[in-house]
Amino acid sequence: MQTILETGDLNYVLLQKIGFGGTCSVYRGYSVEENVHSIYAIKIFKDQHKKYFEKEILVNKILPQKYFLKLINYGSGYIYQKNENSLNQNNNISEKYNGKVFYIIEEIAENGELFNYIYEYGKSFSEDISAKIFVRIIKSVKILHENNIIHCDIKPENVLVGNNFELKLIDFGFSQKLNKNNNNIIYNTEGSNRYSSPEIRKANISGYDGIKSDIFSLGVLLFVITLGRFPFYECGYTDKKYRLIMTKKYDSYWSSYENINISKEFKDLINHLICFNPNERFSIEEILRHPWIKNNINYNEINKNEFSVDEELVKELEKRKDFMQKKKTN
Repeated sequence: MQTILETGDLNYVLLQKIGFGGTCSVYRGYSVEENVHSIYAIKIFKDQHKKYFEKEILVNKILPQKYFLKLINYGSGYIYQKNENSLNQNNNISEKYNGKVFYIIEEIAENGELFNYIYEYGKSFSEDISAKIFVRIIKSVKILHENNIIHCDIKPENVLVGNNFELKLIDFGFSQKLNKNNNNIIYNTEGSNRYSSPEIRKANISGYDGIKSDIFSLGVLLFVITLGRFPFYECGYTDKKYRLIMTKKYDSYWSSYENINISKEFKDLINHLICFNPNERFSIEEILRHPWIKNNINYNEINKNEFSVDEELVKELEKRKDFMQKKKTN
């Protein structure tokens, strides 16, 4: 029995689920009508999540696909299960899809989420590898901001490792379009709590600077990929660790972490990314000029728009992928 997404123009066979979130599920799949069955990532949104589908499409149509997943197709359709004797409408495929669904079909990044390269492997990245990863993500966020888009949900789960081990920032369902006449202020309260900035809590009242909020999330992401843990439980005064950040007791904050060997430059950069006052956070340009970045990344590599293949980074990601695959088969 096959699970079919019928779009009106093409029919797609949905294979195994490869991801899911609060707004959609993602499957590997292929087009029935194509002579060569290329494998795609197929996002399925339920009808009540149409607004997230629309945001994804809006952003995907603006962004240069060279740096993000290539958009193949999108629209609305129906899902059914097909066997030799009949077409049974509205059967479930892990979830119960009743009636119309919305879909986005993109190129697939078969190597999975960056998140898995930390937690399934069981070890965070060294500082030099983290810097290579971080700068690539920073460049993607820079492109978003230059196109007046705030991501609002930056985290390792939303960074895919591409087929050639390039890194792709994904998932724009929570993204917001900036009004440049409004000082970058947005009012969005959606996102992932552990990565969200403290000012989001008062967003419905006064709004907040979306660019500065994305910078905060980047700081949490950098901390996670380098140390394999969160920098705090929640970014509020009731959290003992973040209270030290709020009161600028950075030495006490870092001394609370025992047995970590981390450079002073890394600590300084983190301090300027996850600080409580958004106006004190570094801009992307300041991040790229920071000594921690310069100590770990070639100067010419930082300043050019495109990245050449970094053999050291690819080797590390390949090693971790091999480990995870062997772990699954044992």
